[in-house]
Amino acid sequence: MLWEVCIRYPNGQERALRSYKDREVALRRIDAIYADGYPMHVAYIVRPAQAVAFSNQLSAVSF
Repeated sequence: MLWEVCIRYPNGQERALRSYKDREVALRRIDAIYADGYPMHVAYIVRPAQAVAFSNQLSAVSF
C-alpha cells in the first residue's frame, strides 16, 4: 500500500507532497517537518494514496 504525505489548508483542500511505501517512513517525515516548528495555518497528514484519475497527477514515489 502507498501512503501520501499531504498538506491540508484551512479551506479544507489537500495536496499530496510525496508518496511512500511504508507508513512509518511517512509518519517520520511528518515528525521531521514538525520538529522545525508547527505551521500556523496548515496541517501535514498521512493518508492512504488515492487512485489517480489522470496520469499528469502522479506524485513522486519513494521506493
